[in-house]
Amino acid sequence: MPYKVRARLVAFLGDEDRYPCHFPYEIGEEIIWDGERLEGRLCPGIMNNVIPNMLTMANSGLEHFKRIIFSYHGGRNVKDPSMKKYDGVGFRTLKGDEPYDPNLASTRIPRDRGTIGVCGDYRTLAAFLIEPIGLADGGFFKSDYMRQMSILEKIKADPGLTVDDIINKYDDFERNEIFPPLNPKLVQFMLEEMAAVNYIELKEGKAYPKK
Repeated sequence: MPYKVRARLVAFLGDEDRYPCHFPYEIGEEIIWDGERLEGRLCPGIMNNVIPNMLTMANSGLEHFKRIIFSYHGGRNVKDPSMKKYDGVGFRTLKGDEPYDPNLASTRIPRDRGTIGVCGDYRTLAAFLIEPIGLADGGFFKSDYMRQMSILEKIKADPGLTVDDIINKYDDFERNEIFPPLNPKLVQFMLEEMAAVNYIELKEGKAYPKK
């Protein structure tokens, strides 16, 4: 049950003035995958990095990229050989009041919302923010999407439903004959996906509509 994914050009991390993008991309351009189709202009230079990252984001959302320590948990640091005896490599953590360059493009990219894919030209480095923006509703994911939308309607009509409550809202035919058949693990997984893209909110095992 992949997510619908967007890759949006947010910065040129290289020197775009001296080495302009020859595609040419402009800040704000988007590429969207809905489970079936890619929409947007595709430069060959982004095929090896941006598109594979879009697939990873589609399959696992932010959970995959939250495990990248340096992007989300490590914070800022500098090389310091004297610290090698502690961390095995030789880095020192920078405190929050350390000076940094506010004009550095990479500091303005909201990494908590996704990951970054860049083009293959190291001089220009068109950087795309890749993030989940919904639930994939195309191709063979349409069945999952229709199930989730059906569950969402029941949550809207009766906020605060648990997984068991949701399953009990369907009769035997609806639960077991329509694909995919509903079971507690699948419904829980669907709810977590819906919560990740702000369709619902989960509180103490209960689901509430957000949109």
